Amino acid sequence: MRIGLINIGDELLLGKILNTNARDLAGWIAELGHELAFNLTIGDHADAISHTLRSVVSESGVLPRCGMLILTGGLGPTRDDITREAVAEFLGQPLEFSREAEAWLAERLGVSADKINEGQRQQLHIPGGSIPLRNTAGTACGFRVEKNGINIFAFPGVPYEFRTMFDEHCRPLLLRRDAVLLHKRVVTFGLSESRQRECLKGFVTPEPFRFSSLPSEPGVTISLEAFVDSAEAEAMQTRLDQAWEEMLERFPAECIVERNGASLTETVFRLLKNSNRTVSVAESCTSGALGYLLTEIPGSSSVFRQGFLTYSYEAKNGLLNVPQELLEQHGAVSEPVALAMVRGCLKNSNTDYAVAITGIAGPDGGSEEKPVGLVYIAVASQKSVEVQKFVFRGDRKTNRWQSAYSALNRLRLLILKEL
Repeated sequence: MRIGLINIGDELLLGKILNTNARDLAGWIAELGHELAFNLTIGDHADAISHTLRSVVSESGVLPRCGMLILTGGLGPTRDDITREAVAEFLGQPLEFSREAEAWLAERLGVSADKINEGQRQQLHIPGGSIPLRNTAGTACGFRVEKNGINIFAFPGVPYEFRTMFDEHCRPLLLRRDAVLLHKRVVTFGLSESRQRECLKGFVTPEPFRFSSLPSEPGVTISLEAFVDSAEAEAMQTRLDQAWEEMLERFPAECIVERNGASLTETVFRLLKNSNRTVSVAESCTSGALGYLLTEIPGSSSVFRQGFLTYSYEAKNGLLNVPQELLEQHGAVSEPVALAMVRGCLKNSNTDYAVAITGIAGPDGGSEEKPVGLVYIAVASQKSVEVQKFVFRGDRKTNRWQSAYSALNRLRLLILKEL
């Protein structure tokens, strides 16, 4: 089925908030074996909403035809929440108060129906002829209506509420029981797209599988996937397994984070947890980003000991025992200081592994000798100490996250070497 998405909200149109609903829906639809026909963002204006709806449902409309249309946003209690009114006008129907939705909301709020305030009651109106849809994650009622053979769903724009309502009201309708999704996924680190292309020279992706490569700061995610008929699933799985192994053998082993598709963060956590080891960090240019990554997974307190944010000379000297003369001779952003930081972190936190980062995130502070993006990352254990120089070429935020993820990867490689 082809599915259309209309995101409603001035805050989305003006870029004030990130539209995660559009990203998430595209992924869900692909996983379910359907196609996203279009993805539009419009403001909180009745004319814009009704005009866009006419373009979708009209036989002569300019937008691609779809079997399902999903609207997000504009169903709350505030003055700019006008989706229900605009849809009612488009349908030529009055707004109707839903007693069914009133009962849902009263139950959620834990009050009797007559205690629901006027602001909340506004959310209980739906276009005439439509079906109310319960929102188990919030207070705004959704609704569903059919027009010219298109099922139109209206959901709140709050991401958690949108996800919950999609799962409850749309996903069951989109499940393909005649097909099975076969897929393989791996995260790589240190494997640029150009290097990846060289590795895969001569490799042919077997039909009907689709190859995809998605670069991001945590690494490049590579996948093979396809929906296949249930009757052919076993034979197709064998074909996929063979192609997958052939592809992975072409990549340098150190670039493959985890063959089962786990992320870099998940992999490092598992390595530490399974070996009963702990880690501490000393950060100078990443503002705690590495500590954040290492504590992102529930249960991380069993592997993460502590972190030091040491931006000044005094902090590096006082907390990590970096000699003052070393700082003055080489500067904070240098290989000797990175090594001293990681040794001090290892000793002072009584941990199994330590990671230190010192660098120039930018946009100021660089020089010809030490440009913006210069970063030294040191990792240490009770057995060894290593340091590596990096020169990142992004803005301040990008340089910080690239540093944090690179440090996480250096920790991964050290743990693997010592296991």
